[in-house]
Amino acid sequence: MGDVVEQGAKAWFSSDGPNDGGPAGWRLDVVTLLAVIGESSIAEHAQIITASMLCLLPRIIPAPQALLKPSRPQRLPETTARMTGVYSGVVLETVGFFASIIHPLEGMQAFAFQVLEIKHRDKNNAGGIEVPQQSASNSRSFLPQWRPYGRTNTNLSTTRSIKGPPPDALDDEQRRLNGRGPPRSVTFSPDVEACSGSNSSSDAPAQGITRRMTVKEKVQDFVSNPTLAVTAERPAIPATLYSPMHLLEAFSALLTYSIIGFAGYHNDGTAIVAVALMALASSIVGWASWWKPILMNRAHNNKVPAGDVIIRTREGAFLLIKCTEEVARELYSGTEECKYHVSGQAYRGLMGLGTFLIMVSVILLGNCKWWTQVFIGGSYIVLNGLYWTMGLLPKHLFWDLSRYEVTDVTPREAQGAHGTTDDNDPREGVKSFTRTLWYAIRETKRTAWAKRSGAAPDTPQWRLWLDEAEAAANEGNKSWPCVARKDEIMKMSEEEALKLAKTVVTRDFDAAEQAAPAVQVQPQDRNTGQGPPTSF
Repeated sequence: MGDVVEQGAKAWFSSDGPNDGGPAGWRLDVVTLLAVIGESSIAEHAQIITASMLCLLPRIIPAPQALLKPSRPQRLPETTARMTGVYSGVVLETVGFFASIIHPLEGMQAFAFQVLEIKHRDKNNAGGIEVPQQSASNSRSFLPQWRPYGRTNTNLSTTRSIKGPPPDALDDEQRRLNGRGPPRSVTFSPDVEACSGSNSSSDAPAQGITRRMTVKEKVQDFVSNPTLAVTAERPAIPATLYSPMHLLEAFSALLTYSIIGFAGYHNDGTAIVAVALMALASSIVGWASWWKPILMNRAHNNKVPAGDVIIRTREGAFLLIKCTEEVARELYSGTEECKYHVSGQAYRGLMGLGTFLIMVSVILLGNCKWWTQVFIGGSYIVLNGLYWTMGLLPKHLFWDLSRYEVTDVTPREAQGAHGTTDDNDPREGVKSFTRTLWYAIRETKRTAWAKRSGAAPDTPQWRLWLDEAEAAANEGNKSWPCVARKDEIMKMSEEEALKLAKTVVTRDFDAAEQAAPAVQVQPQDRNTGQGPPTSF
């Protein structure tokens, strides 16, 4: 009895024809399993996959069920470390998601010490400091405001002076450390001067030169948040336009369309429907999880403590961040929240629809014709390998962190804290927690943060050591024998330590000691940064 040859529409949805099977009657029903393998890789990259509108592209992705969650996280995953405000006294148990990308803590060696200065690259967009725009009423006539093709009028006859922002508003770390007065006016030449107009208000900063956004930045912002077409707000940290994940999503979409075209060439209607439903499910699930990061910023320009923070890792390394309060609230002390494009109720409905489409497509994939199954199986194998490769790339390639300018300002004498600096000195020349702690105190010239964060025990001996360390740091004694002095003090009794503490020079007032509350409430649902995030 010969093989049955279907005619008409049945030929598109049958898999028992003479040319529909593989060699020697082989079948690739395991292709349904390949479609759901790779859940760990997808879960690891869930944030970046759904951080731009490219998640709406109809495409096949390995293990789409990894994005099917009963609820969406409201916070980004964080890394466990003890973080303390040097001047504010705020103590937290975790480091923010984007801060961990800027300076990965897992890359720091035991007892290492590093000092980084982080500031906004564009001070007109410095965390809530709004630079007022010139109103039309300040212009002498309508014609000077009109500029062909949106270009700035640079034909100014006189040189004008633009006042700087408030001293506590923008990044002027050196002025704050040196105790200088108000910022000086900055004078620009006529060919680059911006028309600032008259500004009699002493509270608001005058408008300065604002850099225009490039085409790449506009496209990148639109991809991250299409609503920017009608609003002036720019997402703080969008996904990079040429992110490896964006390129992989575009490749996956092209591969999906190729599979559909290949199935159409072989009259395989089952494969067309299966792949189309799987691609549609990916778009629906991506739409439900589409989000953008919301960083905390300052609502007022009132006087606040400086934003420097110091981070202590489990391995005993210290990382000092010199920054303003605006940067500190965005990256460290503030909360990094997720703002979604659909409501919570709509999310549950879309998740249900996506689950149904995935189940139907998996059933149909097992009934495709032989050569289509080969193409689909090979595509899933390639995509699984590519998504796994994404985990090997550094995270800074996926996010646009150009908002911040990072400079390593570690003192030369503290750069080798994680190793031996003097083989002839078994105390001061060998790496130790005490020596690294002294390096941090020497740089901050304060010890209240060490007490609040638990970097040093609260005993009379250690309090005496901290007082002497702070006094040596303020005196500029960089060669103070911190380890030797610690060994001597630890041999004292409590009475001797208390008696000797009275002879130490009186410490300056440190506002961090008076900060309340003494212990912050730590959320229990934060991701600790160990392994793939379970909440995304």
